[in-house]
Amino acid sequence: MSTPMATGTQAQPNAMAATAGAAAGLTVWLALRVLRFDHVTTVVRWLARNARRDATSAEILRTLRAIDAGSRFVPVRVACLERSLAAVMLLAARRRGARWHMGLRTPPITSHAWVTDSGGEPIGEQASVMAYRTMLMISPRQHTLGETRD
Repeated sequence: MSTPMATGTQAQPNAMAATAGAAAGLTVWLALRVLRFDHVTTVVRWLARNARRDATSAEILRTLRAIDAGSRFVPVRVACLERSLAAVMLLAARRRGARWHMGLRTPPITSHAWVTDSGGEPIGEQASVMAYRTMLMISPRQHTLGETRD
């Protein structure tokens, strides 16, 4: 998968954000080991559906930084799959939506998971993520006519 991504040189997350990032990363890591993958994605779809608005690029980046900072203190590897799912989970806790992608590239065949903003821009990723073809995407529910959202 991947190693923690460099997400810039801006200020490090505070202790509370890093703790939340560590907890989210560890929770996702554990869920991926005890539940079937389709059950995990069902939970992510449910969380994404409850978003009141799209997360901004800055909110997504802050969330990813908190997960990166917190993952240094957990005894497991929080790779791209765990990191991206944890970001969607933390954003959903604040009723913010982000798009989660899982994709492949060849040769050699490799997989990667990442988060994009509402415009489809990968956040907290290297430019090489564009070489991956999305195989699975979970997106916040779309507005429908007549629907009111806060």
